[in-house]
Amino acid sequence: MKPREIFYKACNEIAIPFIEKGFKPMKNGQCLKKISKDKDLTFEVYFKSSTYNYSCSIIIYPLISIYSKRLKKWMQEQTGNINEAGLIYHNHIGYISPIKEYKQWELSGLSFDISVESIINLLEQYAIPIFDLFKDKTIAISFIEQYGCCFNKYTQNSLSALPYVLLHGDKEKAENYFNVYLQSCKCRNRFMTAFNQLDNKQNIELGLDNRFAIFAFTNGLKIK
Repeated sequence: MKPREIFYKACNEIAIPFIEKGFKPMKNGQCLKKISKDKDLTFEVYFKSSTYNYSCSIIIYPLISIYSKRLKKWMQEQTGNINEAGLIYHNHIGYISPIKEYKQWELSGLSFDISVESIINLLEQYAIPIFDLFKDKTIAISFIEQYGCCFNKYTQNSLSALPYVLLHGDKEKAENYFNVYLQSCKCRNRFMTAFNQLDNKQNIELGLDNRFAIFAFTNGLKIK
């Protein structure tokens, strides 16, 4: 089999236990998607590969994402950016598991079965619980308000869900989440400086994710 065929074979074998959980293989199995009951959220597992695959080295990287249709529309209206995708959360499976790195799995030769089984186990143990949390919007927002995007003890916090919490929760919940993040990433002072710069109509030059600093500022979130 050609390297690309072996890659797709792995994708489709990994997909098998998740089909009964409501996921549908797409793009020759390279992408697994599940739509929430309210039709708003898309839960996605995407398998990346290397452009340098050859017979002795065939690489696979599993990524997870959660998107919201309503958030996409709202953010496009808020920002005027038609490229807003409504992304709530995105990560590599290695960063939400004990691996704690951007790991790649080998599919060539005897590694195939071992890698497929390993990826299935990691997705079941660490990705599915995150997806399940978002089945109930109220529970998901309450969790994020208290813990941010630290969905388990291995996951680092991020502000990626901030627009989602503001849209479906309220300003207080979004502000609480924002400050939980500032405490966990130890960049509170840099955000305070960024807010002062924005207040004075200056450009932010602090190495921050300017998009979230601007979003928090323009929506009136306060740093506690």
